[in-house]
Amino acid sequence: MEIDIINIPKLAKPYAPYSAGVRVRQAGSEIFISGVVPNNVNGEIVCKGDITGQMRQMRENIKATLEAAGITFQEVVKINTYVVGDYLKEYINKGLDIEYLGSFNTPAVTLVGVASLANDDQLIESEIIAVTSK
Repeated sequence: MEIDIINIPKLAKPYAPYSAGVRVRQAGSEIFISGVVPNNVNGEIVCKGDITGQMRQMRENIKATLEAAGITFQEVVKINTYVVGDYLKEYINKGLDIEYLGSFNTPAVTLVGVASLANDDQLIESEIIAVTSK
């Protein structure tokens, strides 16, 4: 599998570590991960009212999901993240994805502010697409 980052000279570079687009060649398998939320192993939402704590739990849940699929963050090509509007600026200002996105390839990323998510205590949710040659 080869992943090419699509750079667009006529557009400004992304201000965070992500790509405007990603091309995947010779893909063996595509893995679509449903919305991952900041729940602990007991199904309880953690860090109520704390976007930083919820983001960290959510990313650990994503990592566990990727590992269960036999892959790593290296195979992630797309992340869609939904943040409750009241916390969107805090999420952006803290650069919360940088600690994770900086540690692997730079996938295509979409960030959306929403009025609410499925649970009132949930502040963030991400869905993932990964591609692997396995």
